[in-house]
Amino acid sequence: MQAPVLSAVVFDLDGTLCHYATTIEQAMVAALQHIGVEATLIGDISLAASRYADLWYELEADHQSTKSLRERIWIRLLQEHSIVDDELARALSEVYIRLRTASLVLFDGVLPLLADLGEKYALGLLTNGPSDLQWEKINLLKIEPLFDRITVSGDMGIHKPDPRLFAGLLEELDAPANRSVCVGNSYQMDIIGAHDAGMWSVWVSSDSEKEPQDSIADLIIADVTELRRVLL
Repeated sequence: MQAPVLSAVVFDLDGTLCHYATTIEQAMVAALQHIGVEATLIGDISLAASRYADLWYELEADHQSTKSLRERIWIRLLQEHSIVDDELARALSEVYIRLRTASLVLFDGVLPLLADLGEKYALGLLTNGPSDLQWEKINLLKIEPLFDRITVSGDMGIHKPDPRLFAGLLEELDAPANRSVCVGNSYQMDIIGAHDAGMWSVWVSSDSEKEPQDSIADLIIADVTELRRVLL
């Protein structure tokens, strides 16, 4: 990445700095078993997990709280298998949330990386999601003090890749876009959003998202800690 002298680094949160050690599929199976129903209640679990993720993005903008969003997803999953039982959906959602939240962890090496980068750059965190969920994650991970500014899309009413989110955070950091870099694992949300905001970008690539032929990412890495050799 042949960028000018940078003054700010903006990070995505989920999938970039942290992850759930318990997968959606594992948490769904455990929730169904905990409630005492067959795991096949919602069909093939791998397909159900994929559907859960799809419904999250489909319904996210319509819900202010994570609790109501997850309940609605479970209601829909059950309905799609001809089961109309809101009480069951709520019970499954509560167990699912508890299991997933307990498994949230930072990737290895993230804390020292952020601490070292903070000595050299202004650091921002820009994350999509409902306010209550994202701030709960930030507090559980104890990372708020490591950032100069944090923007949660749920607080703003707009979501990545909207370039206004990036521009607003950079204004708070007092950092020009052409001297700032965004680091994220979502090509659609982080890389395109940063590009449209006039920023540099580093894509933390994974097997789940293929690189477009006309990629606009300035740098592609497999692990966020590879930033050490680039920025430090």
